[in-house]
Amino acid sequence: MSARPVGVFPGSFDPLTVAHLAIAEAAVERAQLDRVDLALSVHALGKDADAQASAETRAAAIRRAARTRPWLGVVLTDAQLVAEIAAGYDVVVMGADKWAQVNDPAWYGGDPAARDAAVSSLPRVLVAPRPGFEVVGAEALDVEPHYAHVSSTRARAGEHHLVAPDARRRLLVDGNNVMGSRPDGWWRDRDGATRRLVERLGALVARSGDEITVVFDGPAPDGLPEGTHGGVRVVYATRRGRDAGDDRLVAELTRDPAPESLTVVTSDRGLAARARAAGAPVDGARALTVELEREHR
Repeated sequence: MSARPVGVFPGSFDPLTVAHLAIAEAAVERAQLDRVDLALSVHALGKDADAQASAETRAAAIRRAARTRPWLGVVLTDAQLVAEIAAGYDVVVMGADKWAQVNDPAWYGGDPAARDAAVSSLPRVLVAPRPGFEVVGAEALDVEPHYAHVSSTRARAGEHHLVAPDARRRLLVDGNNVMGSRPDGWWRDRDGATRRLVERLGALVARSGDEITVVFDGPAPDGLPEGTHGGVRVVYATRRGRDAGDDRLVAELTRDPAPESLTVVTSDRGLAARARAAGAPVDGARALTVELEREHR
């Protein structure tokens, strides 16, 4: 018996939205796909790389969504044109706006012959309808009309209900460890560094819809008491002394009803071991620092 077909859905997925998943699922049903890979171009054509989350950050969000969708995959590719990305797949999936681009000679150096060659090389094409675009020369997918108005741009602008819920992160951040991952003299103004980190985490929350709690050692700076600030939940050690902040973070982790859904951000080996023992995955502090610096540009 022959294997079931595999599809590819190219895009930037910045962020992954409920519409992306609805389109992918409709393609799986329409073509009886074994799997559909969301394909991220490392250097996306026509996109401002500096304005995007990193490809790995976006891929990680797709992997989170894939935990409950065994038919969903993710690939990173250096290819940019849809025809290049779709090579080797049985089906290619896209929105009607992307299909219009695929058929526009401007994306092939203005050469209609190059456009024709690229389009003719494509496998079976499934297209999600979108207002203002005709689906000609491809199969239209049956997707609920309201998804046509969902966009990553709106999601990035703060409409976080449009982000795929299980793609969002739940982060429990070791604040002092993250501050210490960059030797920028933060120790000379600990209170100022604490405020800057909370502000940058807040900017990340505003863009992504992630749920973030940050834990700090020591007393709260003036004007930054324990509580939620800019969408970030801020908590402090409840005692002084060695491992006080670590103990508070572990207490937050163990009282959470789903600790496995939290990612602890720390490069402290002892705390990382305690977090993993409680069932939570761990990411290093430096990776978050780089992401925050990218957001702050």
